[in-house]
Amino acid sequence: MVLFLVMALLAAYANRGLLFEQRIAGSYARAALSQEVAEGGIEWALAQLNGPAIDANCQPLAVGGQRFADKYLQINPSDRSIVLTKLNYAPIFADCTRDNANAGWACRCPAINTRVPPAAAGGTDLIPSFGIRAIAGSRGGTIQLISTGCTDSVVDNCAGSNASSRSTSQWAMVRFNSTIALVSAVRTPPATPLVVKGNLDMTGAGLGLHNTDPRSAGLLLDIGGSWSGMNNARMQSVPGTDPSQASIQNDQALSAAPDVFKMFMGATPTRYFQHPSLRTVTCSGDCSNALQTAYNAGSRILWVAGSMSFSSNKTIGSPGDPVLIIADGNISLDGPFILNGMLVATGNLSWNNAGGATLLINGIVLVGGSMQTSGAMDIAYQQAIADQLTNRMGSFVRVPGGWVDNY
Repeated sequence: MVLFLVMALLAAYANRGLLFEQRIAGSYARAALSQEVAEGGIEWALAQLNGPAIDANCQPLAVGGQRFADKYLQINPSDRSIVLTKLNYAPIFADCTRDNANAGWACRCPAINTRVPPAAAGGTDLIPSFGIRAIAGSRGGTIQLISTGCTDSVVDNCAGSNASSRSTSQWAMVRFNSTIALVSAVRTPPATPLVVKGNLDMTGAGLGLHNTDPRSAGLLLDIGGSWSGMNNARMQSVPGTDPSQASIQNDQALSAAPDVFKMFMGATPTRYFQHPSLRTVTCSGDCSNALQTAYNAGSRILWVAGSMSFSSNKTIGSPGDPVLIIADGNISLDGPFILNGMLVATGNLSWNNAGGATLLINGIVLVGGSMQTSGAMDIAYQQAIADQLTNRMGSFVRVPGGWVDNY
């Protein structure tokens, strides 16, 4: 009996050690899960920042949605600074919970400062979740994304509790902090409404160029070759400036540049194509419908592979929310339209207006080859649009080494 009692005590002690080790292993598993979920939350938020317009469930909308970046961030287009009124708040503004039934995630992107904690998921399975918030970065154009990973289906249970409460409830939590920077859509916008590497030939009523911005000295045109058919009556510079003196032709630096695209956009076309927020538009013939559809869905950097034509009566973009359209080839413009933003052709550009309708580009046109116009059309330079292109529009990327995780 004594031997049996001793053996029973030894077995109980061994079983107690086994239970203790199982608890340790379970804690490690939960900690690893919460860390993976927190890191995944950063990647999810980054994809949303570079994504199209979404609804309250973070799902893309073709029309009527709002981009994640516009919903939760406000970037000053003058100096790239983050407006703190919508960033420096502690609560989570977007969250996702693992949806085991559909092998995915159920996410919520409510309007600013309207979020409430999600409903708890039923069942006994381990259902992780994460929540996203942000604070201003130390430099303009940067933010600190903070992702909270939790092994409970309600991330607020982890974020709003102390270590003792989480231990009692067997919740694991990790906060992952990553510095995010904005890469400009246009690194150095031209300070003129039109830049052409080759020659510019104008017939008919003539091309109208308008720039009354004093910061750019009212510069109207910069071409690497020569022009013909210039109509000074269609030129508008700052008051008191002769339009012919506000134009540069035979610019040797421009004509000799190996890549005009890179001079202003900041990268070669092949490299620029890797912009995370860039969207490829596939079209044949008139691309206006495809471009407008992409813009309405929230895309602001649009890339057309090959030549592009635009011949429909449409208005794309606005002065406060412009669009950047890049054609990796030639561009043919025809018919009435209004474009607010920047138009880039790596090849030649032809612009024709057979009627008397309005053809207007509010912003900038960059041509990597030569340009030909026929009829009346106008390009009006706006410094506000140039500021949007370089300080507000672009792609968000992670800063190498700019991360830290906290348990």
